[in-house]
Amino acid sequence: MGCCSSRTTDEDSFEQDVNSEIFIPRGGNKPFSKKGVTWASETPITIRQLKKQREAFWETAPSYEVIIWDALRHACESNDLEYAQLILNAAKITIPTGNLVDGCYDELGNRYVIPAYCLVDPTNLIRDVEEGTSEHGDEMNPDLLLDQSSTEQLPIIIRLSSSAEDVQINVNPKIDTIDTLRIKLCENQKIDSKKFIIRFFFLGSLLDGKTKLADVKFDQGQVLQALISEIP
Repeated sequence: MGCCSSRTTDEDSFEQDVNSEIFIPRGGNKPFSKKGVTWASETPITIRQLKKQREAFWETAPSYEVIIWDALRHACESNDLEYAQLILNAAKITIPTGNLVDGCYDELGNRYVIPAYCLVDPTNLIRDVEEGTSEHGDEMNPDLLLDQSSTEQLPIIIRLSSSAEDVQINVNPKIDTIDTLRIKLCENQKIDSKKFIIRFFFLGSLLDGKTKLADVKFDQGQVLQALISEIP
């Protein structure tokens, strides 16, 4: 169900960079928005059914553009437009209308179309009760921090999106994960984890909370980006 098409001229208008073979869609690149996107299912569906429908779309997306599809999925599933836009920018995705339903393009001119059901809930959604945990519930669990007083600590540089300031946090790459780094940053900068979400990026890629810092494989002097946004 994933939709990707190479550059065409019958559906969209393109211009060619005289210094390359890359085709760029005319109309510029507007900020990503879900405003105005609505849809209704043929029959009322539950949240569980909607999730399965979305999973089916993302799982059948063309595998040769994994990075682009992953970026689009993260952007669609986020309720934080600032965070979503950061992901799209990192993946160099262009949205001429700002609406992914109308289509978007990667830097090679390939076109991607995202169905409305991946962006917003239907107007006839049945809100059933599902088991689950809070998006932030486990991330800030202090039990994730081990007693590291006797272990080797190395400095890591983090650039804060809120101030563009670089801060240094001592970590043990073999033990610490992105989740424990988040806890340490909150303690260091006195950030209230109940009011703010912190997401880490390295070389444009979003880092999973369970990833060990040793697996990130960054060189000394390289910087991790910390996107700090207020919880709606």
